[in-house]
Formats: sequence, C-alpha cells, structure tokens
Amino acid sequence: MATSVSQPPKKRFKGQAVYIAVLVAALALAVAGIEVARRLKTPADTITTVPAAARPFPRELRDAKGETLILPREPQRIVSQTLGTDEILLAVCPPERVVALSNLAEDGDYSNAVEEARRIPGRTTEGPEQILQFKPDLIFVASYSRAETVELLKSSKAPVFRFANFDSIDDIKSNIRTVGYATGTDTAAEKLIGKMDADLAAIRARIPKNESPARVMSYDKLGYTAGSNTLFDDVVRAAGAVNVCAEQGIKGFAKINSEKILDWQPDFLITGANQGKEKSVRDRLLEDPAVANSKAGQAGRIIVIDSRHFLTVSHHVVRFVEVLANGLYGDRK
Repeated sequence: MATSVSQPPKKRFKGQAVYIAVLVAALALAVAGIEVARRLKTPADTITTVPAAARPFPRELRDAKGETLILPREPQRIVSQTLGTDEILLAVCPPERVVALSNLAEDGDYSNAVEEARRIPGRTTEGPEQILQFKPDLIFVASYSRAETVELLKSSKAPVFRFANFDSIDDIKSNIRTVGYATGTDTAAEKLIGKMDADLAAIRARIPKNESPARVMSYDKLGYTAGSNTLFDDVVRAAGAVNVCAEQGIKGFAKINSEKILDWQPDFLITGANQGKEKSVRDRLLEDPAVANSKAGQAGRIIVIDSRHFLTVSHHVVRFVEVLANGLYGDRK
C-alpha cells in the first residue's frame, strides 16, 4: 500500500521516522547513495539558452559549479551513478544506450524502476576503475557522489556531468531536460515533463477550494524535520498544504525537540516507510509522548508514504504529491 493513515492511539505511545530525508539523506547518501541530497541551494544547472531540440551535436553542458562538458556526438555508452538519473534515463533513453546503473536501481525499497533496470546488467558498485571498464562516453553523478570517485573519473578525462539541484519539482524538471539534452532524447524528456505537468494539474483540481490548507509536518524519531528550500516543502505546496516547519522559519533540514510538535500542532504528520513497514513505522512514531498527545497523533492523522516516493528525486515525485493529496483529502473531489 502506497499510503496509510493511522487510527487514533489507544493509550500507548509509539513512533518512528518521518523525514527519513535527513537521516536517510545522511545515511543513504553517505552509505548507499540514495537521491535525497537536498542540501544548501546552489545555482541552477544551465545547459543552453537555445532550444535543446534545435541544437545538433556537439553539445555543451554546464553544471552548477560552472564546469563544462562537451559531448561531440550522441552518447551510446551511458553510465548513471545515481538512482535519480537511473530512473530518468530509463524513462527517456533507449536501454541499449545505457551500459550501467547505480547499485540501487534494482532495490525495491527505493527504486521506482526495478523491472526496467533488470534489462541493463551493468552496475556501478565499485570505484572509478570499475566504472571506466564500461568505456562510458557519458557518466552522470551527483553532488552527493563520493568526491574522490568523481575527481578520479575527471582526472582520467572521463566525460562526467554532475547534478546538484534537487530542492523542488522545477529542479527535477530541469534535471530531466538536462538528461534529455545530454543524451539527445529531448523529445522524450519534454514528453515526460508534460506528463508530470498534466498529473500535477489533475491533483490540483482535487484540492478542496473552500477549506483552509492543511498544516503538515515531517518528523522522525531522531528529531529531524524538513523546512523551506527542500523538495518535501515543494511537494507539500503542490498538494495544497502548508509546511509547518517552513512556516516557523526552518530552512533545509533541522533537528528539533519533539515538544515543538505540541507547540506547533500540525494537522498531519508525514513519514516514510519501506513497503510492508507502514504500521511498525507509525507505531514507533507514536511511542514519543509528544507525537501521541499532539492533535495529529490523537486524531490518527499520520500519513505513511512509500519510501520509493518519499525519497525520490526523479519524475516519480509526482506520485509523492498524489499519495500525500490522497492522505489529506481522501476521495473528495
């Protein structure tokens, strides 16, 4: 089940994680490389001011640091070292042009493209030497990729492009356009963005017009939450709600005392969980007295979202918006 709303607690306090984004963002980024690196905002990646579809190869890419990469021809041996670019590539690029994906591509707890990934056997499970064995003509990395790996790849003159912005739905659209531009699949990229826009419009049409926006908050058992300048905040706004932590002036990810939940009294608490773990995650979250005694805890308004959608930084973020809206509004039109 993609989402679940809890029932009111029966004199017990249970609890777990909510914005795994910082914890999993710290853990998964450092350890497994999950695409949750929504850190300090950097200037948007730019590719060109000329419509991408109108430009033949060679093409020039410029990343957020201003570093450029010239692609002399349409890449035929593409390597992706991040789950976000795995998912985007598998949606816009012919699989025969992709020679390797990240080690998370087939991880059903985090990947939204497990079946598609199985058609591509190569995995970037080791260091730069292994990546170079694929003889890539384009390598996608991210700002949270191991710095030494990226530097070694660059020092070998490998064609590396680094993505850095994941803090909004528009950032994700920009990343999709960049993937499309880099791979010569501009039309497919624009079609994917168009589908995102249509799906988001359908979600907006379901938001009740005569009600005050729901006030929501992310929180995990270690006390981490997400404020403004995060993808979580943008998803909340796309679902027609208000991020309480952003409202309280928190920027990025922060650790707070759970008593703030009682002070701020969100209407809903939001958390993420791997498939099949929704109940245990919710129950552990309610072990915290502040959570259990809050308005959201007492009303059973704890929305548990599949980690695949909660943590994604690809076009599948639309599913996060949809599931959140379902939890907030149910079947109302």
